Amino acid sequence: MKTGLTQVQQQKLTQEQVQMQSAMQVLAARLTELPMEGFRERVKAELAENPYLETRHNPDKPINDSHTSQDQNYDQRNDYKNEDDIPDYMLRNTPSGTDTEDTNGIEAADSQSFYDQLKEQAGEYKLDDHDRKVLEYIIGSLGDDGLLQKPLHEIADELTIYHWCDTTPQDVERMLHVLWQFEPTGVGARNLQECLILQCRKHHLQQLEKIIIQDWDDITHNRWSHIQRKYGLTTQQTDNLRAEMRRLNPRPGNAMSEKDNNATQTITPDFTVEVDADGHISLTLNDADIPTLQISDDAQDMIDQSFVRGYVNKGKLFISAMLQRRQTMMQTMQAIIRIQKNYFAEGDESQLKPMRLEDISRITKLDPSTISRVCNSKYVDTPYGIRPLKWFFTTAVHNSDDDTTTRQVRNALKEIIDSEDKHSPLGDDQIATQLNNMGYDVARRTVSKYREQMGIPTSRMRKI
Repeated sequence: MKTGLTQVQQQKLTQEQVQMQSAMQVLAARLTELPMEGFRERVKAELAENPYLETRHNPDKPINDSHTSQDQNYDQRNDYKNEDDIPDYMLRNTPSGTDTEDTNGIEAADSQSFYDQLKEQAGEYKLDDHDRKVLEYIIGSLGDDGLLQKPLHEIADELTIYHWCDTTPQDVERMLHVLWQFEPTGVGARNLQECLILQCRKHHLQQLEKIIIQDWDDITHNRWSHIQRKYGLTTQQTDNLRAEMRRLNPRPGNAMSEKDNNATQTITPDFTVEVDADGHISLTLNDADIPTLQISDDAQDMIDQSFVRGYVNKGKLFISAMLQRRQTMMQTMQAIIRIQKNYFAEGDESQLKPMRLEDISRITKLDPSTISRVCNSKYVDTPYGIRPLKWFFTTAVHNSDDDTTTRQVRNALKEIIDSEDKHSPLGDDQIATQLNNMGYDVARRTVSKYREQMGIPTSRMRKI
């Protein structure tokens, strides 16, 4: 009988441990998605919500200054150097005359944060405590572009499990519709198409809304001639629709930080990579000002009380998830440096090797989805400028000797064109031949595609 009771207790303990481990992994995944600024705010919020969680003084932990920089390196429109190829929804507020040099100075934010502005608008609605908490959590889950990429059921689960706020996906969707009433219109949309539809409805653009709903593939591929024929539009009517499309904002979150129609996006690098005179590469995770947490001593005296035990378990779960996040972040960045060591040593973009999520996964033994979470919205400060982690993942092109990257092919293409006889410039087929002779196995149509993306005119237009 005694043995049976012991087995039951062991089974119960094992089950609780499995549940705790699973919950910790889910929470760690959520924390890993957050960039450094978002993670910092999340830690502050957890400290404020849990009375038995406190910071632990650590005099040996240095406090590093955080550097910010204009994000001038990761613009989706850079892939469409020929403006005719850029989908119209990307052309709104296209920057002109932008300096392409990296800026390592600190940009001071002199306005309310994106989150604070939306939270202020939420205060204008009469909501009970539950709905207000759900709405504010949705706001905190928005991406930098103002869109909501996280599924509604995940938000409901996180509120229920980690914030003791019993929530259903229907509750989240109801509050999401409230968020859709906020300014700028389109904030809280779950994808780009929904974002543009919300703006069309706000401005009563019924015909454009219908086209976005029914002809989204044509919109994204800029096939306005197809749309014109399908609806029997005149050229003027089509041009008017395109003009309306360009006035829509595909990234409403950016509008929250604009000042005098001149947005300056500031970012805080999550990592710093330094290279010394001997070529030794060092890596730092910029979390020196993130406090170390611990469960307070007071909790131990009242651990038998269920509500105290709940806070303690929640606090331990969060501490474990924080440690897991740090380990995952460092493992991933170390693997990136391992593959792209030549770039970090010299700063030569042509030295970048083909790299996919699966490559990092094989080194770290982490799931590709975890690698994706780490790399999303994260930045690294290098001696050659601040780079988004996604920048290091390049597409491979088959090479007769080895695989190489599209960036290397483009660099070689540019060198060929720069050195050509401008009185008799090379055609795309001739450029393809030269690239093949250099060991790059690319077709003429690939040369044409890269040339157009780089904003290089045809041979006829280059002739002097």
